[in-house]
Amino acid sequence: MVWIELLLLPTVFMFLKYNMNKIGIVLIGFLLLIGANVFAQNGSISGVVTDQSSGERVPFASVSVFSTDSEIPVGGSVSSDKGKFKIEKLDFGEYKVVVSFIGFTATTINSVSITEQKPHINLGDISIAPSSVELEGVEVKGMASSTSKKIDRQTYRASDFETASGGTAVDVLNKLPAVSVSPDGTVSLRGTSDFMVYLNGKPTQMEASVLLNQIAASNIENVEVITVPTARYDAQGKGGIINITTKKEGADGLSISANGLLGGAPWGNKTDKYSGYDLTDNRYGGGLNLVYRKEDLALYGGANYNYKNVNGLRVGDARLLQSNDSYYHMVADGERPEWYENYSTNFGVDYNLTKMSNISASYYYGNRTEGRSAFYVYNNFYGDIDKKPIEGIDPENHWIYNPNTDNRYGKFHTANVDLTQKFENKSQVKVSLLYEHSELSRILDNENYDFDKPSDTVGDKLLHFNQTDNTPLDGFRTSVEFQKEYDNESKLGIGFQPQFVSQKGAYNYDTLDVNTGEWGTNDKFNNDIELSRAIYAGYIDYSGTFGDLSVIAGLRLEYTDQLLEIGNPEFEDIFERPSQSEYKVQQLDWFPTLHLQYGLNEKNVLTFAASRRINRPPTKNMAPFLYRRHYEVYLVGDPELEPEYLSNVELSLDKKMGDQSFTLTGFYRGTDNAIFRVNTVYEEENVLIRSYTNSGNVKALGAELNANLTAGKFAKFFVGGSLYSFNAQGEVFGYKEDNSSTNWSLKGNMNLFLTQQLKYTLDFDVKSATVTTQGENYNYYMSNMALNYTPKKLTGWDFSVKVLDWLGSNQTGLNTRAYNADGQQIFYQEVEYDRYGPIVELGVTYSLNLNGKSKKKADSLFGKEQF
Repeated sequence: MVWIELLLLPTVFMFLKYNMNKIGIVLIGFLLLIGANVFAQNGSISGVVTDQSSGERVPFASVSVFSTDSEIPVGGSVSSDKGKFKIEKLDFGEYKVVVSFIGFTATTINSVSITEQKPHINLGDISIAPSSVELEGVEVKGMASSTSKKIDRQTYRASDFETASGGTAVDVLNKLPAVSVSPDGTVSLRGTSDFMVYLNGKPTQMEASVLLNQIAASNIENVEVITVPTARYDAQGKGGIINITTKKEGADGLSISANGLLGGAPWGNKTDKYSGYDLTDNRYGGGLNLVYRKEDLALYGGANYNYKNVNGLRVGDARLLQSNDSYYHMVADGERPEWYENYSTNFGVDYNLTKMSNISASYYYGNRTEGRSAFYVYNNFYGDIDKKPIEGIDPENHWIYNPNTDNRYGKFHTANVDLTQKFENKSQVKVSLLYEHSELSRILDNENYDFDKPSDTVGDKLLHFNQTDNTPLDGFRTSVEFQKEYDNESKLGIGFQPQFVSQKGAYNYDTLDVNTGEWGTNDKFNNDIELSRAIYAGYIDYSGTFGDLSVIAGLRLEYTDQLLEIGNPEFEDIFERPSQSEYKVQQLDWFPTLHLQYGLNEKNVLTFAASRRINRPPTKNMAPFLYRRHYEVYLVGDPELEPEYLSNVELSLDKKMGDQSFTLTGFYRGTDNAIFRVNTVYEEENVLIRSYTNSGNVKALGAELNANLTAGKFAKFFVGGSLYSFNAQGEVFGYKEDNSSTNWSLKGNMNLFLTQQLKYTLDFDVKSATVTTQGENYNYYMSNMALNYTPKKLTGWDFSVKVLDWLGSNQTGLNTRAYNADGQQIFYQEVEYDRYGPIVELGVTYSLNLNGKSKKKADSLFGKEQF
């Protein structure tokens, strides 16, 4: 428009020369109008288009600018290969901006004002969501990638892992390549269970596996794996951070999503013939989630319940060296059922106070019970290492029936408030407050009966132990963060994040007098603790882009002030360690981080990341509470435990080939002052004793490969694998351990869209054997499949049938051994678990938006670390 006006100027001057007297005033006014128009067109609107589900930038999206009173665009652009756009030469005034892309729902931003005081508007990140629309009865969906890579994280779409639906976050994570789940539900990230869990970007000190078991899979939008976090995140955790993003988005109005699950493995139902205990393998659950959105207000809430039994068999073999060089053997087998019950509720609000300020608040309540029973029959005798009789030594065959039950209970209350204030100079301040109260307890009941093998009957009760603890926790965390964005789009962030934890606990070890039937307290084992931990943390980080190079560099400082008080310092800990009533930690640590990302070209990106981290031991590993878990094992904590320190380095290459994408990552993780779970022999009772100690170093060096593959619009595949060298070395009870293995894993997930209404999902998980500090974990493989049906005539409904462990291969095993300072093996234990399968689950989901448009969509901070 400007160039037309410039061409007209000579003509106007000629006209004025010959007609000045007649129309001079009119033409001067016209020229003033033209000049004003020329100089008024100096406004601009810019931003970045991102995928709402993955956070990944969207290239080549259409961006249109409309006047508020017109449907004809006054300007437009297409986002670059990095998702950026800028529309210039806009008049001062009010506009709306519409961002759209094929396969995504358009996003509209209303009331964008360009003024003389603020002519250049940066909208920041504008997210668009993958669409699901119907055209003449045929559903058309945007085919989004299962995973995406950013400079500091890998993001996975939970909806692609259909065999996890109806379960929990643990079931979703078990599909991811860097994550593994042990038979008892412990989650590990790159081989370590010591990592942080964030829920919607908020940190939690809960034990990872406990929190993840309470989040319903149907509520999860994305899972972000951050193996090398930046300085703004807590430095706690060897494995890094897993951030769970739950579903909060919905169409305007009230969106409702309800789901139910029923299933089990009735062919695995059994009855323990000695106790009469019924072992039923069943599971059921359901949930209701609500989202209400209107203009600047969003309300959301939900309630979920999940219960499952898992039946299985355990076979064990243990031998302990005796003073006469013989071995005491304990050979056992029996049923081992497990059960998990979770129910939770949450609600929250997000409200835009103004265009520049937002407040959000949420509350979460979770109630979790998990337990297991064991009904083992032990054959105990003396012999050589191969169980053969030794001349002159009586084998003393003695059979024992050992039923025992271990229940853990947790109630978790968490409330938080966040306030974000943006300023016109492209800066913002965010203030966050979080409070948690957790009620944690445990009851372990252990009985020993005489057992007559020839008649296969249970005899008299020999021993009965009952152990309980109650360890409530209170935690408080606050965060004040400031961020400034400069004209070159670089950002500087500064934050202060103190947190405080207080936990008190009492432990009782009671023994039944089998002759009198009276319970008595064992004072040498009873104890109580009080932990006070304050962490004062601050950080500074810088992020910017220089051509094709993106940088995030930061430094985090954390000062730990911790006091652990032992009520009974003279407790019998079996290890005969020095006793004291107080254990203090007062130290300042620094944690530098660096992330670099370089775009080699449009299809190849190189990323480098490095950081230093810390892992402070949870209270449960330090508490001197002596548990007799079953006939052959004691377990006790070590109050002298110190933090571990980690060094992480990664180098990855992201490559796109058409619709296919690949990520190859090389990584190194070194752990100094590593905490090992160690085992030795308690000779007085001929049992094993387990504890924790700082005794060495651990190293892992290897590579991971992730591939996202598509075959037209009918199939999508995700395959991830890893290959790495693992080494653990240290001194355990005077013996130098140095164990190495080459470990590998392979996971895959396939989605086949058989019709517009029918989808088939198949996944598999294969893991190699790996060494541990004192032994080896065996290899493992399992596969699951699911069929989803979304009927055309039942809008909003989705039905599924899943077959978990359809190969019946859910079998795991391990062995543990220990040597004395002379290199002589003092014990060896081998255990194998067989969990009954396959398991069938039936699920149903219903989603509705009360605006008439159906849309299918489908915590605690400190306490769960101690659960």
